[in-house]
Amino acid sequence: MNRPRIAAIIPTLKGNVDELTRALAKQTCPPDEVQVVKGVRPNGRARNQGVAATAADVLLFIDDDALPGSSDLIERLVQILLQDRTIGVVGPARVLPANAPWFQRRVAAEIPRIVNAVPEAPLETNPPLDGYGHSLITTTCCVMRRSVYEQVEGFSEEQESGVDTEFFYRVRRLGCRFVMAPDVFVMHPAPASLNALLRKFHWYGTGSGQEARGHPERHMGPRLTTPLRRAAFLTAATLWLVPNMFILYSYSYPHLELGFRPLKALCSYAVAWGYVRGWQGST
Repeated sequence: MNRPRIAAIIPTLKGNVDELTRALAKQTCPPDEVQVVKGVRPNGRARNQGVAATAADVLLFIDDDALPGSSDLIERLVQILLQDRTIGVVGPARVLPANAPWFQRRVAAEIPRIVNAVPEAPLETNPPLDGYGHSLITTTCCVMRRSVYEQVEGFSEEQESGVDTEFFYRVRRLGCRFVMAPDVFVMHPAPASLNALLRKFHWYGTGSGQEARGHPERHMGPRLTTPLRRAAFLTAATLWLVPNMFILYSYSYPHLELGFRPLKALCSYAVAWGYVRGWQGST
């Protein structure tokens, strides 16, 4: 494959990346540079430091707990990226590892966006410009041109979490398209325990609150500008906890659907507490 140089950026807190780096080295299109950024928070700062330490034209962002689902993953992603200059970000679907335990499978069944269906054709999945929303692509694994990254001046280093949404919004404002590659995926585990799951979603909520506080013009979440509003919001979230076990609804999933999803309800409650924390300015 005639291709530009590729740099893989891997943020990690504990440094357990040996399995991933071995898998990247076995790719049909292995990265020319692999930059592991260890122990740096928040992850937006870690990614920026990783990019700064590389020189390649194409950036591959991949989390330390993700693994390619096939040996040609990078090659397939980069091929699509290079097809059209209007394509800004390309990513694969996310699936659970084949040996995922029952709890992780239940998490994936109850909570949207933990996993994605693998598309059979390129799937355009652009984040909205007229409000808060998501692309199906995440920095769990994606590729983009360095020139696009530089135009938007990298990831936010202020947000504790949720940097994908804020970063991708700025990329989309350039007119860039987001495309999910067909027939490829990364294996990415869900949280392995209830405690880990709730901590993760509290962390998501904190980032969402920080983004809502910093960018109220495009975030659909409630404005918690006073202690009274924050108390009222948490009261409403508490009252909604039990009904939410049977009714799926959230700001990021704005339609009603019936079912029994206790894990989804508990995660939404954790997000609510994190959202308040983000509005309070805690870091």
